[in-house]
Amino acid sequence: MVLEDLGKARARKQGFLQRLVDLCSYPSLLLETLIQMFLWFVVVMSYYGFNFGWGSIVSNRYLGYVLGSIGHLLGSLIVFPLITRIGRRRAITLLLVGVAAFNLIAILDLKLGKDWTVESVCSLISVIFISGSLSGICLWTLELAPTSHRGFVFSISSSAARVGSFLGPYIFNNLKPSLTGCALGGLAFLALLCALGS
Repeated sequence: MVLEDLGKARARKQGFLQRLVDLCSYPSLLLETLIQMFLWFVVVMSYYGFNFGWGSIVSNRYLGYVLGSIGHLLGSLIVFPLITRIGRRRAITLLLVGVAAFNLIAILDLKLGKDWTVESVCSLISVIFISGSLSGICLWTLELAPTSHRGFVFSISSSAARVGSFLGPYIFNNLKPSLTGCALGGLAFLALLCALGS
């Protein structure tokens, strides 16, 4: 039993090393993997940044979480019919356009009433696009990678997303709102260009 487990461990290790060699041997696979890693990084950074930043975006933290949850629900409901209608790549591209546009509009320092600003409204709208992007990117990553490397590409992209999940709340809670909008809007625009180039 122990020797059998050792043999399986060696086979898994060889499989991992072989996948790394394949990643370096096939430039198209490497390029697609790097693009997916960057997309996951940006989308998850925005997703967790908004989830942990409602206290600094909306004056009433609880209202922010409720409206953010509604935005997540809407994003998840919209993305699947959108993907069915126009395809995964175009849907992700369209959703990233929304993320970039509303994050860049959120830079404006305008009040829309007693408790609302352009930043808070644009952030609530952007959550819809971010949530849809996250759902769509999971499906798109599985579609792009060949079957033999699908788990490897998915896990390495998810690892890049974990780095983004650590940085997102830091950006939201420690930078000025205009810098937050510039950072997330700029990264979303770069992710959009990467999605178009894949």
